[in-house]
Amino acid sequence: MSRGAFGTAVIAVVAGVLLGFLFWGAPSSRLRRQLEGAKADAVRLGQQVDDLRARHAGIASQLESERARAQTAAADLRKEKELNVLLRALVGQGRK
Repeated sequence: MSRGAFGTAVIAVVAGVLLGFLFWGAPSSRLRRQLEGAKADAVRLGQQVDDLRARHAGIASQLESERARAQTAAADLRKEKELNVLLRALVGQGRK
């Protein structure tokens, strides 16, 4: 092997080792950034889930209060209908 070829081979090996060393941490830093991004997304999604649970609880309580109001209104309507039937019967007896 000639001196020129040997020198070129040594330079190529040194350059390869140097470039490999420089870019060795690049994939791990990319993965670290992706992991940090995923953690941030998980935290954000957890907050959204908590917000949605709170909204759900509020809507559920509103629904229960509206159901109670509807039941009360239905009971009042039944009473009014019964009174109306009774009053019509009384008025009808007075006409005879």
